Amino acid sequence: MVRARTRRSEPAAHNELFDPATPRTQTRVIPVRLRLRRALAPRDRALQLALLVTALAAWEFFGRRASNFTFAPPSRVATAAREMIESGELQDAVTESLVALLLGFTLAAVIGISVGYAMGWWRTFGRTLNPFVSALYVVPIATLVPAMIVWFGLGLTPRVIVIMLFALFEILLNAYAGVKNVDPHVIDVARTFGASRLDLLRKAVFPATLPFVFVGLRIGASRAVKGMVLAEMLFAVTGLGRVIIENASTFRMDRVFVGVIAVSLMGVILSAAVQATERRVMRWRD
Repeated sequence: MVRARTRRSEPAAHNELFDPATPRTQTRVIPVRLRLRRALAPRDRALQLALLVTALAAWEFFGRRASNFTFAPPSRVATAAREMIESGELQDAVTESLVALLLGFTLAAVIGISVGYAMGWWRTFGRTLNPFVSALYVVPIATLVPAMIVWFGLGLTPRVIVIMLFALFEILLNAYAGVKNVDPHVIDVARTFGASRLDLLRKAVFPATLPFVFVGLRIGASRAVKGMVLAEMLFAVTGLGRVIIENASTFRMDRVFVGVIAVSLMGVILSAAVQATERRVMRWRD
């Protein structure tokens, strides 16, 4: 009796693990009303709005009492932003920064995830590469700027490389940690049912490591924005880095804050894009 029940249950277990069409692995459909309620979250949005209004009011209060050469209230910042938009200066700076940011972050994501998975999956490769990754991770990227100027000049290429290096190691190390933390029992069960190495990666390792990967991408996104500003200030003065440096040298603090707010908004939008991708890719978590 026991053997008969075991033989009958094996095909079901096999399908449950590796057949995406089985009911247990199908994505649960979330009603549109529930999605909107989660996205809007009225109570959270009200608290966020109250905090924003309070911060702006305090900024305006102290900004009007400070010197124009050292601080600027939101009212002056809004006026400066309108002037920069009308002249096209702000759009040009944002475009220059955005191109380098997207190229650098995309390269960091592709290289970081690929190398991280390879280090976690092939033990010899991981043990060989791990000390080199650890050594490069602690090196301040700014110390490499003189060498990059000699190697690549003062164009788009060195800026993209700096942005990539700023975001690379967070993504790589999180992908590596994700593969190393896959439950070994899952791997053993999959191998018991005859899963190939490709099946293991695609249907066992990849879903289990996605939370680690997206954590690395979100951290890497914020690091990429910081690398973008540093690269624009140190290499060729361009983009939002140029806006901040040139206006700071002439004590136009209102325009400096416009550049800082634009950088902050770019970081928020990039992080939100990563989170939206995470929710779409990992719908099975709901």
